[in-house]
Order: sequence, then C-alpha cells, then structure tokens
Amino acid sequence: MGRFLCKALLLLLPLLLMVVSINYFGDPARLFDSDYEKQVSEILLNDNFVTNIANFDERIFQKECINGMAKVPEVVVLGSSRTMLINSTYFPEQSFFNNSVVGASIEDFIALFQVYKERNLLPQKIILGIDPWLLNENNGQARWKSLEYFYNNYHNKSNSKLVSPDTYKYNQLISFSYFQASVKALRETKTDYSVPVSTHEKYNETNTKLTDGSLVYGAEYRNASQFAINSKMRAYMQGDIYSIEHFETISNDIWLEFQAFVADLKKQNISVEFFLCPYPPLIFDKISGKYPNVMKTEYLIKNLATNDGIPIYGSFDPYILGFDETYFYDGMHCKEKGIERILNH
Repeated sequence: MGRFLCKALLLLLPLLLMVVSINYFGDPARLFDSDYEKQVSEILLNDNFVTNIANFDERIFQKECINGMAKVPEVVVLGSSRTMLINSTYFPEQSFFNNSVVGASIEDFIALFQVYKERNLLPQKIILGIDPWLLNENNGQARWKSLEYFYNNYHNKSNSKLVSPDTYKYNQLISFSYFQASVKALRETKTDYSVPVSTHEKYNETNTKLTDGSLVYGAEYRNASQFAINSKMRAYMQGDIYSIEHFETISNDIWLEFQAFVADLKKQNISVEFFLCPYPPLIFDKISGKYPNVMKTEYLIKNLATNDGIPIYGSFDPYILGFDETYFYDGMHCKEKGIERILNH
C-alpha cells in the first residue's frame, strides 16, 4: 500500500507542479502581481488617464485610490459597472470621484464608505447606484470579500476569523477553476496589453479610466453597430439574467441593512441620492414577467426615497424613461446619452 502511494505521488507531482506553474504565470486575477492596482491608482492620482488595463481587483484599486487622495471628493458614486460612466461633467461646481465596481453589492457600498471613513474623508454627497440584484440574497456576488476587513470594521465585527489574503491567494495555486482561467490567460499571451499606460487621450483602443474614476469603453465596444448591439442583447436574454436568477424573495436582512446604511450616511450629514439604470426594452420585457422582485425592489427604493426626501434618478423600466435600444451598449449597460438624460431629468 505504501509503495502504491509513493508511485501515485510520483505520478501526481509533475501534474501538480504543472498546475501550480500555470496558475502562477497565467494569474488571470493578478493575485501574484500585487502592485498592479497601486500602479493604476497612482497614474490617476497623478492627474493622468490610464488605459491598457485588464484583469485586476477593482475593489483593491478603489481602496488604493481612496488611500492616495490628498483631499476628499465632494461627490462620490458607489455603484456597479452600470454607474461607471457617471463622470465629473455632471457636477461642474464640485470635486467628484466614481468608486463603482463590477457587480456591486450592499457590502461594497459599506466597505468602500468605511475606507473613506477610516481616512477621515467624508464626502458631502454619495450617489448610490441601485442595481436590480441589490435585495437578492442569491445574487452570487462575492467579490466584495476583497474588502471584507473594512465591511467588518463598519459593523464592529471581529476580523480575527478572516482568511488572510495571502492564504486565499496561495490556495489558488492548486485551484482547478483558477487553472482553467490561467490556461486561457496564457493562451491569449500576457503582452503589453495588460501593462497600464498613462495617457491624456480620453478615447482609446482599450477601456480607459479617467482621473475622476469614471470609465470610457474601448473602441470596439464604444463603436459597435446597432446590429451588433442588438445581437448582444438577444444573446444576453438567452442565458441567465445577471445576478437575478433565483431572486425568489426580497431579502429582509439586506433591506434592513441598506436602510440602516442610508440612515447612517444622513446622520453624518452626507447627502444621499439614488441612481437606477434601466434595462433595454427587449430585456426588460423578459424581466418584468419572469422576475417580479426586480420591480418590487424599485418600488421599495422609491418609497424610501419619498419618505426620506432622497432624490432619485432613473428606473429599471426603459419605457418610463423613453429609452429604446439605441440608448444601450448591451443587455444591461446604458450609453453616455442615456446617463446624461437620466441625470438631467
């Protein structure tokens, strides 16, 4: 039995070494390139745009931006990719920063606010991007755990039981799911594509972060034909709708936490506003019939806004806003003209 185990280990060892090597060098989430987020944030904080960025931890990037700020922005956006296009031009008389992260959840709002709080930098106004999955406890969003330390600090919870970032990172060296992503990353080759590039050009081949934290899409995405966009919408509708599958009930726990967070912001004399980005009509038609809790979420948010005197912009419903398919880049993201129309009305 012992000899069999030894032989098995000898056979498995090369395989294990291969997995570890590919996960280390492929590294699609840049777990072993710890300075990447800091590099990107320093370019922005030195008053330059940054392009050629890919596959980084947006939560850590936002933390680095906040920690590097010389002074607090008067207006801050906390939201998801659906609010990343909100920029400083809508607030010409005020300093502004967009801290939106992909797939934002209530935990992201709280954790990022806590980063500001621990630096003693409290904005005058916070715009919260309200997403359809906000009150869905089955939304599948776990990326906020990059900032779990700050989330726990906000709630005065102990951080002693947290898995350290290093423990999580090194566990990925033997992760099969990470291996699959690493193989893909190596296949695409790690060229200068992923090296952050400082620029003063707003429109570039790849996604660009502006000095106010907002996003400008890369050329291919930005210049897609309406035919290509409509194809994206149809493909989006065929699969699971992002983060609202299994939205079986409104989470009372999340709703109470959200209300408490808003009340806390107001208690600290921070003005709060809500921003709701719509779906394209084709997608909304499916959602309104199959996922009723999405519109129940909007109803609750609007009631809270009315009762607490909170300004609210937009809706998940494109028909209310008069938006057709030309206002969207894909199945869930508004174009700049849609953002502008929502904020101006």
